[in-house]
Amino acid sequence: MGILVRAEFVVRDGAQEEFSAAVRALLGRVAEEPGTLRYDWFRGPGHVVALEEYADSAAVLAHQEHVGDVLAQVFELAELTVLQVHGEVSPELRELLDSMPMAEVFPPLG
Repeated sequence: MGILVRAEFVVRDGAQEEFSAAVRALLGRVAEEPGTLRYDWFRGPGHVVALEEYADSAAVLAHQEHVGDVLAQVFELAELTVLQVHGEVSPELRELLDSMPMAEVFPPLG
């Protein structure tokens, strides 16, 4: 089973153009990641939603390492308000998620 991620951001006032540029940079880099199966961003009323799918926990961690510098920009330009991770997460991924107070992990029911 893969890992599904849903993240919501509220972009800081006056940062919309810079935020959009950072997202475009992310999209360009993610295309190089074999374990990233889906990486889509959507603009909603008052917030932005990212939907991501990864082959496994190792792919999530590789993504974090590969785009960490751009993600740092995203976190400066917007507040992460929701982070939901669905699937069987490895201990290494669990450690990363435990450092993020808003992260919620949803393991499979079966």
